[in-house]
Amino acid sequence: MSEEFKPIETQEELDKIITNRLKRERESAENRFKGWISPEDHQKGIEEANKAFSDYKEAHKNDEQTIADLTAKVKTYETTSLKSRIAHEVGLSYDWISRISGEDEESIRADAESLKKLVGAGTVLAPTKSTESGESTDPAKTAMKSLLGAIKTN
Repeated sequence: MSEEFKPIETQEELDKIITNRLKRERESAENRFKGWISPEDHQKGIEEANKAFSDYKEAHKNDEQTIADLTAKVKTYETTSLKSRIAHEVGLSYDWISRISGEDEESIRADAESLKKLVGAGTVLAPTKSTESGESTDPAKTAMKSLLGAIKTN
């Protein structure tokens, strides 16, 4: 079974032997790593995953901003609704709702009650000038009368 040793005598013989051994080693390596991913394909996969992750992060950031905006809007609506309810309970007219301040129910109620004390209980304020039909409502005429009245007294 043993083959007789044959010495290599030419460069071509050596090249042929080396080529055959390299070929066998490559085939062995290919068989060993069959089904594995190549380094180039692996790098391409990493780049695609990084891009997908970046897209996800951007979408997540936009979603967080949308959620924050909607949460702020809902809080504003809830606060306005609470101010309306408390104004009604305290007895303030709805014209004064925008004047009420506070962030929670206690502070809003305290402000509404103090505003109620200042404004009073549904009292109608007297007009600042007479609305009788004999008096002019034209501001220019009123200013002229005022000026003439001031000249008369001097």
